[in-house]
Amino acid sequence: RPRLAIIPIGTANDFAGTLLISDDNQQVVDSMVDGEFVPIDVVRIRAERFERFFANVAAGGNSVDVSESITDDIKAMWGPLCYLRGAVGVLGSMKTFRIQATMDDEVLEVESWGVLVANGRTNAGRIQIAPLASPTDGLLDVIIIKNGDLLDMIEIASKTLFSSLLESPQVIFRQVRKLQLQSTPSMRFTLDGEVIDEVPIEFEIVPGAISMLVGDRFQDEYTAVSRFASQD
Repeated sequence: RPRLAIIPIGTANDFAGTLLISDDNQQVVDSMVDGEFVPIDVVRIRAERFERFFANVAAGGNSVDVSESITDDIKAMWGPLCYLRGAVGVLGSMKTFRIQATMDDEVLEVESWGVLVANGRTNAGRIQIAPLASPTDGLLDVIIIKNGDLLDMIEIASKTLFSSLLESPQVIFRQVRKLQLQSTPSMRFTLDGEVIDEVPIEFEIVPGAISMLVGDRFQDEYTAVSRFASQD
């Protein structure tokens, strides 16, 4: 199968950051010849008549409204901060979703503002939402954000900005191989920043699906994360 490399020329370059790819595009191109390639997990999603794959993060719930509010002009003006700019506009109209989440053998029912399914660590402009995520561990990092009041909303926003989202009492966090999701109303998602019209009902990790170029520090970094997670 072909080997792939990411040249970080997008708006946020989140998955390139997870792979610890250099921001120097010429350095990335040069490393395609003799750089390190690693089998990277991807995530398969299914709906009723739909199947697709993504590499970094699927974000469902109110975050979809954020993505839809971001115009090309906002992207050009704000760069990676455009996602924070878009979030400000939806704070006053947050929706609540009643969800049933089956994560491997565990079933949870909860009222939620949103669900994040992460294979990579960052989303929305290198904001670290899943610090324990690894694209080589064969696991999904599932983050369910429970609904609450205005103070809860402020706390979640501040912890997200300071890369400590998992410490919030409003967050349910699991590492699993498969997530099945039902929601009322239906919860739409973005896949790696792109809004999809179909409503996903199943997320499943596909281990080692694609051989991808990684940065020089990749193996050391994710070995350290794996050790920390096992001790925790």
